[in-house]
Parts: sequence; structure tokens; C-alpha cells
Amino acid sequence: MKQFRILVLLIFILPIIFSCQKKTTEPHVKPVVATPALSPAGGTYSNMQSVTISCSTVGASILYSVDGTEPTPSSILYTNPVNISSTATLKARAFKTDWDASEIATANYEINIPPDTVDTPEINPHGGIYTEAQNVSMFCTTSGALICYTTDGTDPDIYSAHYNDSIEISVSCTVKARAFKSGMIDSDIALAEYTINIPPDPMVLVPGGSFTMGRTVGSGASDELPTHQVTLSSFYISKYEVTQAEWKAVMENNPAQFNSDTTRPVDSVSWYAVLVYCNKKSILDGRTPVYSISSFTNPDDWGSIPTSNSAVWNNVSCNWTANGYRMPTEAEWEYAARGAQSTPDYVYSGSNNVDAVAWYFLNSNNSTHPVGLKQPNSLGIYDMSGNVWEWCWDWLDSYNSASVQNPTGPESGVSKILRGGAWDANDDDGRRIASRGWWVPYYYNNNGGVRIVRANVFRSIK
Repeated sequence: MKQFRILVLLIFILPIIFSCQKKTTEPHVKPVVATPALSPAGGTYSNMQSVTISCSTVGASILYSVDGTEPTPSSILYTNPVNISSTATLKARAFKTDWDASEIATANYEINIPPDTVDTPEINPHGGIYTEAQNVSMFCTTSGALICYTTDGTDPDIYSAHYNDSIEISVSCTVKARAFKSGMIDSDIALAEYTINIPPDPMVLVPGGSFTMGRTVGSGASDELPTHQVTLSSFYISKYEVTQAEWKAVMENNPAQFNSDTTRPVDSVSWYAVLVYCNKKSILDGRTPVYSISSFTNPDDWGSIPTSNSAVWNNVSCNWTANGYRMPTEAEWEYAARGAQSTPDYVYSGSNNVDAVAWYFLNSNNSTHPVGLKQPNSLGIYDMSGNVWEWCWDWLDSYNSASVQNPTGPESGVSKILRGGAWDANDDDGRRIASRGWWVPYYYNNNGGVRIVRANVFRSIK
């Protein structure tokens, strides 16, 4: 009976013992980390991709590579989105302690980023209608870009004119510009259409050159000798004497005694008053004033026009390179009256026939006349003989025989030079090209006016 009990007990106990022994010998299985997810997925893109990598297994670390190699625990640890700016293969694997590493996530990215486009050039001033030539500049915000342009309306290419400095546009045209840079797409074309309506210039260009100054023909006063060689730079001189209308537009008054017709030359103006007129006109026309008194170029800062001798006003300085208006030097006046040439050597400006070119005692009816009614000289300049005397810059001084270049007269003196004669000249002394007149600078009379000039300083930029 006892043996039977033992047998029954063994029948029940042995399976349990074997079962326990079997469980202790089976291997432990680790959980597997979830495979990372890549976003966006691999593919072909035209710009850089910022790829995020995620793993659904909490606490897992993601390591990745972008060179096609399989990630290991020593690869790059993912913390922020991965920027893919060129073609690459991104592989990622997630790891967690006591877990099996995930499967490898793989994505191929083909990045085809087109080249940047050069910025479109800017053209200044903008196209439009203008009454004077325009200096046009161009600018491109893309550093190192080359600007090429045309002025005939054709589309520019790399072989078109290269922009280096501002260009002068003096006739109506269409300007087109395009910018180029190696490794970049050419810019769009910038376009500006210019309509240039330049009114007739009331001034004549007198070309530079040399001439014999002084009385070269006939008889006259001793102060017209000796003759001497003078060389002058080019300059502009007005076709006509300053009219009463022109004077009033600038000075807001008309001092002329012969004022029944404002197309007549202004008269009764002093040398001091002409200084004011020239600078005011320069300012109104957007030019640089020429004259400076006590370091001021704005006549509003000069005070009233003196009616007696003024040492301050006599000490006026002249900026010969400024583009504003001024009185001619005596040499400039004579050179222009001669038509900037030595032959023919006329007695009067433009002719040996005084009645053809001048208003004077015998034909003026004791009055000035509207400008431009007589015959001009060879340069197209009117009334340089007769009508009104014309103020010059120079102080009165005697000539010497030395050759000079761009003379401006003595530094000081008592009287200022006038040239050309007037409506009341009853002999040849006033009307001849070589004749010289003079007044103190504060004096004025109904036979005295002015003609203005300006330096030829405008530069065409190519």
C-alpha cells in the first residue's frame, strides 16, 4: 500500500519537476524597437528638404547616416530635423536598452535645386519725358553681377555694352538692361523709355582756339594795342543780349528805360546787378552758381546791390569750372564777336557793313531794338555790334604783347570793361570788334546791358 502511494505521488510530481526544469532552460526573448518613420519620404525635389525622423517606441534613440552606410550606436544621434541639400541616402535605426534595435528605415533623396536668378537691374532716372539730356545710372543688388545694356530697343546679351558708369541720354530712345553672373540664371530685362524734348538752346558753343586780340584792321584808340595771341577753352555764349523779359523772370523787376517791348535788351543794369542776375539764374536753372561774395553764392546773402563803390563786392570771386552763368571775359567776348576765327577779319561782328549787323546812332531812332533783328555773325550770335554795351568780367587794364591762355584780367581796378557799342554810338569807336568801353561797376545807363556765357563743363560719359 505504501508503495502504491509513492507511485501515485511520482506520477503527479515528476511532470511538474520536468516542467520547471524545461522553463529554466528556454532563452529570454527581447522586444524589438519600432522602425523609424522618415518625413517627407524619399523622392526627387527642387529644393532642400528638412527631414524629420520619429519612432513610436517611447524612450528610443534614433541614429542615422546620410552616406548610405548602416547606422550603428556610434552614428549621428538624431535631435533635430536633418537638412538634405544635395542628393543623398538617409538611413535611420532606433535603439533602446534591453531592446533589439529596429529595422533600418531608408529613403533616397534626389535634390535638383535650380541656380539662383540674378536680380533685375534698376535704371535711374525712370523713363519718361524730359526737356534736357539725362545721365542714366544702373544698379544690380546681386553682388558681382555684370550689367549689359542697349539703347536701340534690342534685348541685351553678354556681348552688349557693359555698364561701368552713368551714360548720357540726349535723344529719345529705349534703354534695356540685363544682369549676368556665372552660375546663376540671367536676370529679367529692365526697360526704360526716354523721350527727350530739348528746347532750342539759346546759347551757342564757341569752340576753343587761338586768335589775335586787339585792333587788327583799321584805326582806333591806343588801348586796343598791342595785338597779342590769346588761347581760349571752349565756352557757351548766349545768341542774344539778355532781354527785359529774361531779366524780369529772374530779378522780378525791369529796370530798362526802353521798356515798351520786353524783347528788347535789358538796359540800365550795373555790373554789380549782373552778378546777382547770373547767380540767381544759375540757381533757378539748377546750375552751380559761379560768383561768390564773402563765401556766399546765394545773392540773398549778399545784401542790397550797391549804388556806390563797394570793396566787398569788388572782391567777388569766380568759380571758372562751375556750370552756372557769368559775364564773358573780355577775351571771350572778342573771340565770340570774331566768330571764333581770324578770317575774314571783319571790322564789325559778322560784317564790314555796319548797317547789316548793328543798331547805332544813324539807324536806331534813338532807342534800343528787339534782339535778333540784324544779321548774326558766323556763329549765329546777334547784336554783338550795337544795340547796348555789354558788361565783361575784367577790370580795365592796358594790353601787353605776351601770349596768354584763358585770361581773366587784373585782380583789381577802378572800372570794368564793356564791349560792342550801343544804339547811340555816333562813330565807329563803340561798334568795332576791337573797341573797348569802361564804367565803374556800380554805374548804369540806358545804353548798357549784358550777354551771358557759361563754361563748357558738361561731360558726356560713355
